[in-house]
Amino acid sequence: MKKVVSIAAVALMALGLTTYVVENTANEFDFMKDLSTMLACDGCSTTDDRRDPPYGKA
Repeated sequence: MKKVVSIAAVALMALGLTTYVVENTANEFDFMKDLSTMLACDGCSTTDDRRDPPYGKA
């Protein structure tokens, strides 16, 4: 019985570790996609402030 519990614990740990690695890898690819989008954007960050002034300040 102890061997069965031991094997089950090791299998569960391996499954958890595999899941963690897969999720971490997927997040890394999302980061690379966001980074390439940010680098491809020419005029995304401009300093123009086109908001209307607050009420009563104009």
